[in-house]
Amino acid sequence: MKKSHEFYMNKAYQLARRGLGLVSPNPCVGAILVDKEGNIISMGYHKYFGGPHAEVEALRNLDKKILKDATLYVTLEPCCHYGKTPPCTELIVSRGIRKVVVGVEDKNPLVMGKGVRRLREAGINVVVGVMQEKLEEFYKPFFKYITLKQPYITLKVAQSLDGKNSVKEGNKYLVSEETLKYVHKLRFYSDAIMVGINTVLKDNPRLDIRYGRKKPLLKVVLDTHGKIPINSNIFMTNGNVIIYTTNIRKKKEHDNEEVVYIGKKGEYCNIQEVLCDLGKRGIQNLLVEGGGTLSYELLKDKLVDKLILILSPYIIGGKNYLSFSGEGFTSLDKSIFLNNYFIKKIGRDILITANLL
Repeated sequence: MKKSHEFYMNKAYQLARRGLGLVSPNPCVGAILVDKEGNIISMGYHKYFGGPHAEVEALRNLDKKILKDATLYVTLEPCCHYGKTPPCTELIVSRGIRKVVVGVEDKNPLVMGKGVRRLREAGINVVVGVMQEKLEEFYKPFFKYITLKQPYITLKVAQSLDGKNSVKEGNKYLVSEETLKYVHKLRFYSDAIMVGINTVLKDNPRLDIRYGRKKPLLKVVLDTHGKIPINSNIFMTNGNVIIYTTNIRKKKEHDNEEVVYIGKKGEYCNIQEVLCDLGKRGIQNLLVEGGGTLSYELLKDKLVDKLILILSPYIIGGKNYLSFSGEGFTSLDKSIFLNNYFIKKIGRDILITANLL
């Protein structure tokens, strides 16, 4: 029995999610092909950057006799331009499909409704906007990257109940193992992870992925004065390291290290310059893991797209290890107010997620 458009689109969405962390700077896309009785006869998703698109995967090796009465569900508007692969619109037209259901229109300037228009001009019945709100949320990183050529910034802050992000001695992991697994999944979904130099000096993190699926991760350090130690752990794990600094005397010391000289804004590296450079490198999803100064500066400059705040049930006290430092906001109307946030529990910890932009 045939089910609703939302049912099949949700199946395509779940397929699209399999590409998270693997296809950037392309978008994750899923496609489902349904026959006239409502049976799913084929599925596909974009598996890796430069590889076949979801529509190509779903239509592979299928008889045109089956396709003429089938409906194609695709999470994002089919492309209509030549890139690393031919346009999917032409494949759809050539295979004789008569109905296409699209989740959301593509904000890529090369597409932006042109894909839907091309299909309709070919006589195909096109429905647009199924699960639109959820899919627009899903594609926020891609839409920001493809229109502004800057990465989508997720700021992850793990802290005690009194706002401390570390301790002086012993085990410095405030969060539970369940939360650590969640954080490492965030890392896998990201194209790069960024920290400030104080985090490197204080915690000497590895910034790798140790739970679940693994891949080399680009590590970015904002090091205004070029103070990063040569034996820092981030150089010893898989993945390249970019050091952004204003100190022209700082030189490359590792095979996996790149030193980029940028301008200064106030006391620190010019973060806007950093983000523009990362955009040129194809970084779509940027995960920031602090520390306090970098977190505050990003919030102050309204550069954070999504905030993930993890509260661990400790009270540490003291004046050090603040999750958000800097000069601070002078009044509530100038501070950051979480207008739209979600709360869930992971293990013993509390996770607060908020869209800021």
